Amino acid sequence: MTKQKMMEKISKIATKKNLTRGGKILLILIIGGLIGATVTSYMAKKGFAKMMAAMNRETYITVQAPKLENITLNKKYIAKVEAINAVDIKPQVSGYIEEILFEDGSEVQEGQTLYNIEKRRYAANVASAKANLMQIENDYKRQQALYKDKMLPKAELEVAEANVAKAKAALDLAEVDLDHADIEAPISGRIGKTLVSKGNFVASGGANLARIVQMQPVRISMSVTDKERLNAVKEMAKGPNESKLHLQAQLADGTIIDIDPNKVYADNEVSAQTATIPLYIEYQNAENLLIPGNFINIFVSETSAKEELTVPQVAVAQDGNGKYVMVINGNVAEQRYVELGDTFKDRFVVKSGLTTEDKIAITGVQKLSNGQKVKAAEAF
Repeated sequence: MTKQKMMEKISKIATKKNLTRGGKILLILIIGGLIGATVTSYMAKKGFAKMMAAMNRETYITVQAPKLENITLNKKYIAKVEAINAVDIKPQVSGYIEEILFEDGSEVQEGQTLYNIEKRRYAANVASAKANLMQIENDYKRQQALYKDKMLPKAELEVAEANVAKAKAALDLAEVDLDHADIEAPISGRIGKTLVSKGNFVASGGANLARIVQMQPVRISMSVTDKERLNAVKEMAKGPNESKLHLQAQLADGTIIDIDPNKVYADNEVSAQTATIPLYIEYQNAENLLIPGNFINIFVSETSAKEELTVPQVAVAQDGNGKYVMVINGNVAEQRYVELGDTFKDRFVVKSGLTTEDKIAITGVQKLSNGQKVKAAEAF
């Protein structure tokens, strides 16, 4: 219906004298609906026309062909140094500290004596327990003789046997306490400062006396994807002569050292929160350059270069279907999905989807649409 015919129809309805109040309201609604439909139709036609004009309008972009490059992949991870073994030293007997037999911050060996706790008192307890046992055993022997002569009831003999067993147990406990009066290092490593000084009273199972941390070897922990885990474990399993992976660590002062691992292994499950899995590297740490608790950078690189097809990172966009580039055929843009690999400097390795003959947009990728006309210039 044209605008003129619509207005004529409205005029005829409005000239009727017998129009009720409800009819007038209905008339107003009809007029509003007709006007709205007309405006909507007009705007739709105008918007479609603009869209078509935009599709046909050429956009100026810069293009570049994918490159074949000899690359050595190098990845950086934030890792933490951990102690494989660490022990808090606690007293197992009560008494006064008589001697401290180590230097704070020194290296100690497994079995080395660290503290003495009233050793003479505990040695005296052992001697007393031995004497008591000897006396009880002599009494038992006399009671055995009396029992043989039927001069002693069996019940009294059994009590004597029990007394011997108790005396032996008391001696065993006294000897254990004597052993614990000398507190020895359960592992080799570096001991921190002593937390108690000579002459202080300590209680069995009480506060820590010191802490020993194993320094050689140490464990380096870092989080990787499952794909990276598989690659690392497979490569390290080949041994140092055949593995293509090279590990380095960056220390706090920026020094880079080579990491020759004793062993590489992964944890037993992937984190649901990060979709990564902890990977552990055991390193001998012969020069004690790595300290448990430190955070360091680990670089994982390949020992030999290989030829890969690469594209600039700025040329890659992503939508709900995956990562894509805009390939320019003549003067028309084509959206093409690609499979990407690792990163190399400011470029992506392309596993599939492109060849060196393609031309891809490296500017304004997000603004281009499939089928859009472009005017391309080669990047320098």
